[in-house]
Amino acid sequence: MVMQRRDFFSFLLSSSAERTTTNENHLYTEQLYVAPNDDDKEFSKKDTAILQSGLEPFTQQLDRRRALHLVRRLSFTPNYTLVNQLIGKTAQEAVSIVLGANATVTLPTSTPGTWINDITENPDRADNDTRSQIQGRWGGQFGSLQAWWANLMLTEGFPAKEKLVLFWSGHFTSEFAFDDMYNPPQLLFRQNQTLRKDCLGDFRQLTEDITLDGAMLNYLGGTLNTKGSPNENYARELMELFTTGLGAYTEGDVKEAARALTGWRASRFNDEPRPNGNFNTYFVPSAHDTGAKQFLGVTIPAREADFNTELLVRSGEVRRLVNIIFEQRPNEAARFICTKLYRFFVYANPSSNASGVIQQMADVFRRSNYQILPVLQALFASAHFYDEANIGVQIKTPAEFVIGLARQLGVSAANAVSTMNSLEQVLIDPPTVAGWDGYRTWLSTKTYPLRVQYAQNLIRGMSNDALAAWARQFPQAENVQSLVSGIVEFLFPKPLSQSRLQSYVNALLSGAPDYEWAGILRDNNAAGTRLKTLLSQMVKAPDIQLT
Repeated sequence: MVMQRRDFFSFLLSSSAERTTTNENHLYTEQLYVAPNDDDKEFSKKDTAILQSGLEPFTQQLDRRRALHLVRRLSFTPNYTLVNQLIGKTAQEAVSIVLGANATVTLPTSTPGTWINDITENPDRADNDTRSQIQGRWGGQFGSLQAWWANLMLTEGFPAKEKLVLFWSGHFTSEFAFDDMYNPPQLLFRQNQTLRKDCLGDFRQLTEDITLDGAMLNYLGGTLNTKGSPNENYARELMELFTTGLGAYTEGDVKEAARALTGWRASRFNDEPRPNGNFNTYFVPSAHDTGAKQFLGVTIPAREADFNTELLVRSGEVRRLVNIIFEQRPNEAARFICTKLYRFFVYANPSSNASGVIQQMADVFRRSNYQILPVLQALFASAHFYDEANIGVQIKTPAEFVIGLARQLGVSAANAVSTMNSLEQVLIDPPTVAGWDGYRTWLSTKTYPLRVQYAQNLIRGMSNDALAAWARQFPQAENVQSLVSGIVEFLFPKPLSQSRLQSYVNALLSGAPDYEWAGILRDNNAAGTRLKTLLSQMVKAPDIQLT
């Protein structure tokens, strides 16, 4: 139930090194909802409302709070100016602004560097010194790839796509380092671009593209998948993790799918074949099993040698294999993908109460022929999404916290990648093929203090001039009560009690009376110093970790 979502933070009360025994301790107790109060009762009441809310359109115009809810979930929390674009819009209008009106995605003009086209020899065939040099170079290139993507997250406006790229990166996973092997960063860059290009389009096309993606072929044994000795890794994950989930296929289906996918290779190294150019996938006819396959009850016919070509095998076996999944297991596939979308964008541990909404999403997905954009449009414009019980209950991923806070404060985040690494979300290098566990694993007695430390370092790094200018963007910033209320609404997903608001007002005033704030704000040094105190206190609050 909803109360359990909030009660999770109670462990921080006893474990956080930031806890004090003064008024701040009172704030923590209240924030953690460890004792029943009026806010809890109201929150619990609203859980009942969620049972009646589905994918029917949300009919109210968006106020600032609901606009913030939308951009927190669908992007990395844009700055204050971008949020203003959504206020007063219908939910449908706002979603069109945030996502764009169609599935077309403009790829970034920047790249991580010229190294994306550098190709080396196969380090496994090289001497030890050469192998170490290549792997060391890859490590540096991988770091620049992560930094490039983090910067896209940090700087994008509307339409916003990078949160979707992050979702698909955790769905169609490929690791950089695995089983004493490496995925060349050049391949991972191209995969990242594929996820971006297809992030709103036809899911079947995305699945086909990833099936033949060089990084995926390298990661899940596709480059080893050969007639007479099929490698079943990708065929199994294609169904178990990427399309239908367990229970929708048999071991025989896995074996037959692996046979259909034999013969595909990635051009990884300069001492290996590259018939389609560097880092592009190619087909080896002699390695492909041309016999008939029986997959999910459907026959993929055998083919003669003249028809055993890259073009014909891609369309007649790879694409056919993907399409068969959605033809023969339409309900399982639609519900499996929509459940993952729901867990990522709405709530990571849905109860049975959400089952009906997920089924409605699956129905939209099927009716749209597995187009991704329509199901997202339906979800983010729905009454269910804006239900009070779905606001402020999702734990921020490290990327959401690190990038989101920097965007909210209007600052750069030079150490974003290293911070996310320490918070256990290594971009483009998830821990397993299943991606990141997420949910409550994002917060622990190790990672929570690191989040607070990162946030406080961001604030300390801001100049007084920058902080004062940041505060002045809020309406009625000269009124201390209005300013604190505006900052709280911007940084926190749920309203705070009056006692907490007043404690933050007191922290900002630092002993001065309310009426002196307007004069203090005109002095950048005085205002900046106080704003640092206020924000440093706010980022220690556990509920700032929620979205």
